[in-house]
Amino acid sequence: MAQKTPQCFIHSLPTETVYIILKTLLDDIVEDDLMRTPDAKHRVLAGGLPYPHTMALVCRHWRDIVSSAPGLWTRVFCVLPQEELQWMSSQLQKSHDLVCGIYPILRLIAPHLQRLKSLRIHEFHEAYVHNHLDMLTGHAPQLEFLRLTDVRRVNCFKTQPCLKLDCPALRILHIDKNAVCDTNHQWLKKNLTHVDRMSISFGSGPPTATYRWSGFPMLARALKVAPRRIPCLSLENLLLPVNISQAGVKIGAAKVILRTRIDALAVIDDDCQTIVLRQCNFVRHLSRISLPSFNSLELDGCASKALQDIPRICTWDGNTVTITNSRRSCIKIILYFLGAPFKRQRCSLWPRVTTLKLVAKGKFVMELPLTTLKAMINSRREVAGQENVGKDDEELDSIGFEGVRPLAVLHVHGGQHLSHKDKAWFEEQVRDFVWDHRKM
Repeated sequence: MAQKTPQCFIHSLPTETVYIILKTLLDDIVEDDLMRTPDAKHRVLAGGLPYPHTMALVCRHWRDIVSSAPGLWTRVFCVLPQEELQWMSSQLQKSHDLVCGIYPILRLIAPHLQRLKSLRIHEFHEAYVHNHLDMLTGHAPQLEFLRLTDVRRVNCFKTQPCLKLDCPALRILHIDKNAVCDTNHQWLKKNLTHVDRMSISFGSGPPTATYRWSGFPMLARALKVAPRRIPCLSLENLLLPVNISQAGVKIGAAKVILRTRIDALAVIDDDCQTIVLRQCNFVRHLSRISLPSFNSLELDGCASKALQDIPRICTWDGNTVTITNSRRSCIKIILYFLGAPFKRQRCSLWPRVTTLKLVAKGKFVMELPLTTLKAMINSRREVAGQENVGKDDEELDSIGFEGVRPLAVLHVHGGQHLSHKDKAWFEEQVRDFVWDHRKM
């Protein structure tokens, strides 16, 4: 006779087991919050109580566990600080992490610096101008995420350094342009040892021609004192003076992300490996900028107006292009740069590119111009010569080949349905071909 499997109800689990389950869930949410824009299921400021308060509402047993477990109090949210200062003060006794938005609560944060893992101040300008950041002075050994940004595009330089926190464990730094320029260079040298991602904000909203940031040389000098080359540097909404490239000032990182504007391409050094253009609607301007020497270009959420002409002087020697969630207009312009005939002219500004990846993520619908894509592949094969079509990059380098290289890798994820005829054509023309169409 078969034995029945004993049932186990969640309310009968030992306290230690429930705590581990809740802690695992919260760790996942917090890591998501630290590393990127949180998923919708993890955003709690829009409505409802923040974790772990919702966990405490399940039952009395869970409420007792949550109330007695400091490890679960990893984030404290302050939406209306003037009305909830007393509530915040009590919760900070349990907290390791804080998300805040208004400067008066800085005086409540100060006694708990050694316990914080993340600190974010969104209305940064007011605290910056009035020296309220002086309250945040001392050792913060667990602080991994520091964000000091403001939505306004204001230039206000101070004579005294604004950052006095000692945070040797810092991994992610999002900072306002004023703060990074006015920060004591010794602070940057001391606290950027372990930083993996650094983002510098130049305000939100579309920059106008009248606002061109002249503080770039100060930024370049500040970044040079970093103890190592930053793995990922993001410049958000930076619009530089027209003649800045003539000054010879350069910045760089292993990976550079340019959000909204691409002007900073002119001041990126040649040691950069990857450049990402994110949410940029000026892709056509790539034909006017002398690109630095880097291997990989990524375009994420980009678009552009129609291309009018292609100069033959602004070339690029990279080998990989990845286009994610970008409009047809953007894709078409990149295909022209890669060699698709434009106005009855054949011109490849990017002759060494052998890998092209097109990706649609989430609900994005990608429209690929198949005719232009085929024309680009044909054009590169014809210019490269039939005898070079089957060779890889190393073989072409070994024979000293300096011309246009045929496309060797084409990966499409989320494209439109491809007919058997078209699929056979691409498989014949491209050595490494993958096409995953979007299922509707």
